[in-house]
Amino acid sequence: MHSREIEPYDEARVTTVSRRFGVALFTRFPELRRQATMACHGEGEPWRLVVRVPAFSGDPRSELTVWIDESDEPSVAFGAWHTHESVWGAGLEKAAASAALLDLIAGIFADRFVLCADVGGIADGTPTVLDLHEDEALVEELTSPHSLGRSRIRSWSGRLDREIGLDDPPSGGPA
Repeated sequence: MHSREIEPYDEARVTTVSRRFGVALFTRFPELRRQATMACHGEGEPWRLVVRVPAFSGDPRSELTVWIDESDEPSVAFGAWHTHESVWGAGLEKAAASAALLDLIAGIFADRFVLCADVGGIADGTPTVLDLHEDEALVEELTSPHSLGRSRIRSWSGRLDREIGLDDPPSGGPA
């Protein structure tokens, strides 16, 4: 998300999509309203919602950003990973896709979704998101053809942050 100007959020000045998604976002997460801003990508361009939320852990690599992109699509970034409503909610109707994106945000806050990045190799540090409610998600990531068998987990709270490999003993935690 690159922008030229950022101002305090003004519901009356943002795009219709920004306003609608903002209502849904702030209804579900009223505490996020404090971080709401709006961005304009160039002179004469419309203002769009942007919400930047520092990670509970304080780690800037786990910041959450919610924004409406230049195509007027709700989007979410968690650290260096991001997705869009049409990708995360692929195959769902518009209302369900929007709800799925809000569920993603809730899951990030609850440490259900964590960042996972390979350690070493050409993909070192390139994150993906794992759903820890899927029993085999971490094993599948560590055994994928492109993995070196070690990954770095980063969570919103920081409680699950660690480096892990296939040979490591279980930690007793969800990741």
